Amino acid sequence: MADIKARFERMLKDDAANGGTGVTNNDLKEAFGNEFELLPDIINALLQTDRVELLQVEGRRDHAYQWIGEERAVTLGELTNEQRLVLQVVERAESNGVWLRDIKSATSMQQQTLNKALKVLESRKLVKTVRSVQQKTKKLYMAYDLAPTREVSGGPWYTDHEFDHEFVSAIKQVVVGCVQQLGTCSLEEIHKGVTAMGVSTVPLATSDVRTVVEALLADSELETLYDEGGDKYKVAKSCVDTAWVDEVPSGRCPWPRCAAESGGVCCAETCLYLDAWLDGEDG
Repeated sequence: MADIKARFERMLKDDAANGGTGVTNNDLKEAFGNEFELLPDIINALLQTDRVELLQVEGRRDHAYQWIGEERAVTLGELTNEQRLVLQVVERAESNGVWLRDIKSATSMQQQTLNKALKVLESRKLVKTVRSVQQKTKKLYMAYDLAPTREVSGGPWYTDHEFDHEFVSAIKQVVVGCVQQLGTCSLEEIHKGVTAMGVSTVPLATSDVRTVVEALLADSELETLYDEGGDKYKVAKSCVDTAWVDEVPSGRCPWPRCAAESGGVCCAETCLYLDAWLDGEDG
């Protein structure tokens, strides 16, 4: 039995060391053959001493066994069965987090018992609450040492769960300036250039810069040049040249009596300077 126990523990430790999600009963049957029938007593003993954790395999009726390190074993040993169950549900949600109602549905606990369990887990820094930018009034629960996904936090474009318009506008200007400096360039070159400027205290991924570039394309501030090696970008030229408007006499007339409306004492219809300008005369 000692040999079987040692082999079982080694199998679980190797799985944990390789970032596995646990060893299933099917894995054990394949590894132990006829000796599989001797494992239940070993597994139960390890479960009682908090060295093995029983997990439900998602989407299947099978279970998986996961090795628990010594530090975590001490932590779990201080929890009640209800608290352990809640912790397992929260950890299973990973960085996406889980709503309170979903924890209640998964555990079938009374609200008062569930609230008490969550309070203990939060005080021991095993679970934390985060706000989702999609539903700001509700709290999500997730493991304390995990960071929420960008879908939950909103990524770099949100500050205190609010869309940061000033930051986005500033990054847009930085990207345009970077493209002006680089000339025709790729997305990766833009990302590298923006990162080198150090204008953002929040790390920007290539996908973040792509989002900004796509917004600038929609605003006609950048344009795409299609290339076999990948799309290139450059600063777009204005579709309509409006500089000539300032050259029109009535467009910049300093005379206070010059009226924009027709029929005034002085207006574009009777302006002598406008007639001369239209005739191409200097003056």
